[in-house]
Amino acid sequence: MILVLIPVLKIYHFHGNIRKQDWIHIYQFGLPSIIMQSLYTIYIIGLNLILKQFSEDAVTVLGIYYKLQTFFFIPLMGLQQVILPMISYNYGAGNSDRIRQIRRYSTTGACVFMFLGTLCFLIFPHALLNIFSQKQNIFKIGQIAFPIIGISFVPAGINLICVVYMQGVNRGNDSMKATILREIILFVPLAWLFHFQGLSSVWFTFPVTELITTAYCIYLYRKASI
Repeated sequence: MILVLIPVLKIYHFHGNIRKQDWIHIYQFGLPSIIMQSLYTIYIIGLNLILKQFSEDAVTVLGIYYKLQTFFFIPLMGLQQVILPMISYNYGAGNSDRIRQIRRYSTTGACVFMFLGTLCFLIFPHALLNIFSQKQNIFKIGQIAFPIIGISFVPAGINLICVVYMQGVNRGNDSMKATILREIILFVPLAWLFHFQGLSSVWFTFPVTELITTAYCIYLYRKASI
């Protein structure tokens, strides 16, 4: 959003006012990010309510996971902020080859980085949990949950790059569709369905959601690729 505001603020500086069309463009580009941040809170509440039916320790494990996953997702979000203006600039310039190159390198980098996250959650679940708790029941739940959730990291990286790519090539509606699919249509309803099979099954919500969203993002990309 800040990057989008810069040219508009320059217009205001030189012309003394901002046109209605400029405000519309700001929110057209920023709306997917606004929705993503808003929906994040909603689906976390939904997951907590479902896990609370099993135990408070299950909710604690989810909370520990979200503390740890920031080490991998925050750098990825930083990458999003870097490539968005690059894609937008080259889209405006009609440089399709450069856009494909940016998308390819950023997706590869995201996958490699997130794969490291997957390895951490697969190999060191006990050590990661030990940072926050010494409770045996939390270890028992987390050692099942973390490896399952870790499977979702690579497709999640692909999804986040696809979402920002679609924003950059003026396909904000597709970006919002992918975000709504991931965080509203899939996450909480799938968790609710899986919880009938037991607590261990609830954790499969993460990889299943990310894989379905990845398939949808690939479909959107092929439908109207640059």
